[in-house]
Amino acid sequence: MDFKNLINRSFLESPMSLLRIWLGIAFIIHGLPGIFSAGYMEGHTAFMELMDFPMPAFLAYLSKGGELIFGILLLLGLFTRFASLGIIINMIVATFFAMRGDIFGDYQAEISFTYLIIALALFLTKPTALSLDDFFWKSELT
Repeated sequence: MDFKNLINRSFLESPMSLLRIWLGIAFIIHGLPGIFSAGYMEGHTAFMELMDFPMPAFLAYLSKGGELIFGILLLLGLFTRFASLGIIINMIVATFFAMRGDIFGDYQAEISFTYLIIALALFLTKPTALSLDDFFWKSELT
């Protein structure tokens, strides 16, 4: 396939690729501070404790580590359905438990819910162009 056809297929036939790439970048950016910023996880753990989540330190690391890993997988388009499911679960917890489901009154809940909807759309679609899923498993997944 030549470059012109790749670009045409990517952006004209599969606009979901743009959503997948954007969501991947967003989750990488959200997950990175949990791994590399001193003191960030203590604050995230304290928030989990405030919300009365069980095992707050474990869940804080699980959520931020998941955001980073799932973001990388989405950016690459690798195991997209698995990564989308992880984001769906994370955003259900964030939207409806941590932010009490106030999706039109709290901008953070609205953003979390929007991420949830995008991840759900990616979960329900076939592999997108410019993805490793499409490259490796196109015939098995369509």
